[in-house]
Formats: sequence, structure tokens, C-alpha cells
Amino acid sequence: MKLKIRYEDFVGTYPLIYERALFYPRFLELRRKGIFLSKIKKLLSSQVPSHLLYRWYKGLDVPLPFKDFSKIKKEFDKKDLEKLAIIVDHVLGDGGISKRKILHYCNTEEFLIKEFQDAVKDVFNIKPMSKYKETSGIIRIKYPRLISRVLLCLFGEFSLGNKKRITPQIDRMPLWWKIKLIQAFFNDEGSVVDSKNYRAVSFKQKPKEIAEWVRKVLKQIGINPSLNFDGKCWQLRILNYMDLLKFRNKVNFSEGYRKRVQLNKLLQKIKYPQQKTKLEIIRLLKKKKRTKEELAKLLNLQPETIYGHLHGWKRKDKNRKSTQGLVDLGVIKVIKAGRRNYYSLNHGK
Repeated sequence: MKLKIRYEDFVGTYPLIYERALFYPRFLELRRKGIFLSKIKKLLSSQVPSHLLYRWYKGLDVPLPFKDFSKIKKEFDKKDLEKLAIIVDHVLGDGGISKRKILHYCNTEEFLIKEFQDAVKDVFNIKPMSKYKETSGIIRIKYPRLISRVLLCLFGEFSLGNKKRITPQIDRMPLWWKIKLIQAFFNDEGSVVDSKNYRAVSFKQKPKEIAEWVRKVLKQIGINPSLNFDGKCWQLRILNYMDLLKFRNKVNFSEGYRKRVQLNKLLQKIKYPQQKTKLEIIRLLKKKKRTKEELAKLLNLQPETIYGHLHGWKRKDKNRKSTQGLVDLGVIKVIKAGRRNYYSLNHGK
């Protein structure tokens, strides 16, 4: 998948006084064909004033949007898109795009500042305009307008001034990209809760629309969080053990981040019947796909027992509740190869 920026969209990020820049490529096309100024005026005078066409023709003036467009990156591949997911999330979280189109981000954690800074460098190869640390410990970083204009072209006005939202452009992105975006969301606004009352991965967001969108995407990969208003923010919580497990396997926090370590410790604390075997199955399937017989041999168990962990136990006794397996819960997927069934970790599409 690739994304491209159109010149028309780029010009649209500038004030209205620059709208005539839309016709500059057409002017250049006529100029390259050797058409004289008098003929160009007849063709374009209804869109561009004659005095401006004269300045263009004599090389006295080049529209600012056209000059800026020549400097920017216009096509983005999958590697770029992964980094753009990180940038977009941090902008939606503790960052933003000001009305003057300055890109900014702040946080107290060096890890997240570096993640944002590295992502911008990898995609745009542009250094920050400023970076400083306040006495409160907050680190603030700012980037020039060019990056903001590119982001607005690619993803719509997801952040402008004090307004933040999930745009149609973001919602149309593939699921893998949304998962990457959500990982950065949880890095920024999420926490691992280990209290006497409950254990969970929690996520807070002021705009209800963004919190609901995050919940919708999580549900698409089989995770069912709760969503409640705590008086100040909308709080999304992942409470169920299997949902926490799926979150770790399909989303998780960034590698090397302290919250990732906290989540692993939390999962190890939770007591859940038969989960030790399930965790071992998941660990083995992270390495490569395997049959139930291969798993049984590695874990020194009967194939029927492994099958139960994968597909659940269907109880004949009505007084005993049937249980779901890792396949039913969406953690593991089945891959058919002839007459054999292989099992693999389900990372989501």
C-alpha cells in the first residue's frame, strides 16, 4: 500500500490568498510549450490577474505553495506508513497541529519523545525547530509547517487548533495500520493497572469519538473492553484475562517501553485455570506454526488435551459449562494443509 499527496490538496492547506497557486502548474505547462505571454493571459486571465501572470512569466515570483511542494516527500510506502501511525497518534494524544500549522508534541517521558522524534526523522528527514525541557519535567518539541501540511493532506484535519477527531481518511486505513496507531495511543494515554480492586490495561481520552473508535478497532481483533465516563475523561478498560492476552499478542506497548514490561508482569500474576498450558502453546506458536501432535510432544501432553486447549471442551453434562479454546477466542488460527491442520498465532489482518 502507498499513499500519495496531490498538489491541489497541498495548496488547500494554505490561506485563501494563495489559491491562485493552483494554476501555476498549468502556467508552467504553457510556458514550456513556448506560448507567449499574451496568449497565456487570454487562457488564464479569468483565474489569475494579468499582473501576476506577468511576474510568473518574467520569473519574478513563484507561489509559496509550489515552492514548498517541491521540497516535500510526496509518496509514502508501507515502512513510512508504520512511522506515520506513530506520528498521527502522538499528535492526537499529547501533541497537536496549531492553527498556524506548527506541529508540536510534549511528554515527560524521554522514551515517547524519542519515539516521536525518530518517526519524524525516518519519514521526513527533518530536524525539530525547537526542543526544550521545562522545570516541571515536560519535554516540548516543535516542527515546521511543511510536516503539518503533509499530514493534513494524507489524513484530513484530524488535529487543528484545539479540535481532534478520527477523520474518514484515518478510518479507511487498513487494519494493521490502525493497530499500529492504537499501540501508540496506549503508549501515550494508556496504563497498566494492578490494584486491589482490579487489574487491567486502561486508556483515557477526552473526546468520546476517539475512545469509541479505539474500542471499535479493538473489537475487530476480538478484544472487548468496557467504556465509561469518569467525570473528566472517557476511560476504556481491558479487564478480561483472555482480552489482556490478546492485547499483548496483537497490540501491546512498544518494545523496550516500561509499560510492556508491566503488562507481562501483570499477566503472570493473574491466576486462571489451565492458562499455564495455554501460555506455553502461545509461546511455541510464536516461533512457527505447528500441528497439535507437535505441540503435544513438546509439552509432554496428549494430543486430545492440546486439542481441548485449542478448540475448547464441549461438556456432555449440562450442569458443567463448556469452555472456549484459543481458536474460538481468536488468539490462534487454523491453517489447513492437505489433511493436516497447523496452528499459528493470529496477529490479525
